[in-house]
Amino acid sequence: MKKISLLVLLVFGVISLFADMKRYEIKSAQIEYVISGSGNMMGIPTEIDGSSSLIFKDYGNTEITHEKFSQVVMGQKETTEDITKIDSGIVYSVNLEDKVIYKQEIPLDSDDPALSLKGKKSLEALGGKRLGSEKILDYDCEIWELSGVKMWMYKAVPLKTETNVMGILQTQIAKKVQFNGTISDDMFKLPNYPIKTRGDMREEAMKQMENMSPEQKKMMEDMMKNMGGMMGGQK
Repeated sequence: MKKISLLVLLVFGVISLFADMKRYEIKSAQIEYVISGSGNMMGIPTEIDGSSSLIFKDYGNTEITHEKFSQVVMGQKETTEDITKIDSGIVYSVNLEDKVIYKQEIPLDSDDPALSLKGKKSLEALGGKRLGSEKILDYDCEIWELSGVKMWMYKAVPLKTETNVMGILQTQIAKKVQFNGTISDDMFKLPNYPIKTRGDMREEAMKQMENMSPEQKKMMEDMMKNMGGMMGGQK
């Protein structure tokens, strides 16, 4: 289910462009999530379970997420683990299987007035819609929908996300939250792997697309096209 995780990452990555690096309304946090999902992917019953964590400081200027989940398809179990770090406008995506880190810069274009938007205005500018509100772990969250992803956010921090992609409904919900606690630099350390650029990542993604079905290819091509329009000029 890497494609579902990628979709969520892209949505929140785009939101971060409009936050002028103060991506959250809270200075720091440590959050643990539970991941679950089920459905029929192309007519095949699929079950998902796992966990993830989010740690950030300086209002999201430095952030790391760690996700691990299992997908069971026709009795066959596959486990996926991903680590993503954002540090001062640079995104590091760790591929633990290939032992490599992909580096991508998110430039802040001061000439673009849209980049001065924050919070609700950022979501609205991207076409997001507010659906209502709901408590998650006693925190009053606003519910937003953007690009097919529903997000329950407390002070811009996601406490729950819900995606429905290719027939699979996947939910990630917080089970433990600590705001404004002590955050050490060691929490953001990455494995000592070689670092590749965004261009290298795009080339490898195109190679992976060769093995996808026509439906999967179209979905990824549309996502890459939309992201290219929003994030033009990146290195």
